[in-house]
Amino acid sequence: MSLTLLSLILFAAVLHATWNFFAKRSGGGLTVLWLGAAISTVATIPAAIIAQWGHPIAREGLIIGCISGLVHCAYWWALARMYEAGDISLAYPIARGSGVAGTAIGSLIWVREPLSFAGAMGIGAVCVGVMALGFQRRVEAVRTRAMILALITGLTITGYTLLDDRGVESMAPPTYLAIETGVGALALAILMRKHLRAGLIPAYRLHWKTAWIIGVGSPLTYLVILFAYAKGPVGYITAVREFSVVIAALLGVWFLGERMTAMRWIGIALVVAGTILIKSA
Repeated sequence: MSLTLLSLILFAAVLHATWNFFAKRSGGGLTVLWLGAAISTVATIPAAIIAQWGHPIAREGLIIGCISGLVHCAYWWALARMYEAGDISLAYPIARGSGVAGTAIGSLIWVREPLSFAGAMGIGAVCVGVMALGFQRRVEAVRTRAMILALITGLTITGYTLLDDRGVESMAPPTYLAIETGVGALALAILMRKHLRAGLIPAYRLHWKTAWIIGVGSPLTYLVILFAYAKGPVGYITAVREFSVVIAALLGVWFLGERMTAMRWIGIALVVAGTILIKSA
């Protein structure tokens, strides 16, 4: 992986960690995430029009973008239900780690991207490191439902990542992102129609700043990643993206008073080591 590509992905990781930090701090839940997705759709439309001007929309990219939007809807739903089920200190790292592992396996089988020994070791180190970052000694009893939802979340991460890697091959990233986000937000609105009808305006009044941070930060983050997919192997890119978990952990310590345990330091070291191995792959 080139230094330029690595820098691009790490920049996206910083953006991802930043808007997730504000989303976590707000505690606004799925409604705020939907508001962010709706703002993202509107924000990406001008860039999509400029990028697509004078070019027909590729049928393949349109179909893949719509499917990916539905998978994103499933991701948001599973993530919110996972939060409600508890055990987040264990479930969320499992979701992110399984997403990385699933993407690496999927890229080998579906995309048929080569994976070197150093790259495989790097992806493995990132997966273990992400899970170690969420480990706590004193947690409530593990619930089967939470673990199932974590694995479903990881599966959706794998699904939309592999779809997006293919989708941007036939369509400009801004156009693809607008389609994907728009379909996802529309599908989620249909699922949440009763909840949104009652709670949308109060949620916006209370969390409008967070909604706009998500609405601008999320598409900018993923737009960088979509450009990165055209430059390198999706399995490596997905693993390096998880450096955002390290940044999020440090933000939690600095601004939310979270405790940095020895296990979390080990997790950070593993993610950093994995990133270095992937860089050398």
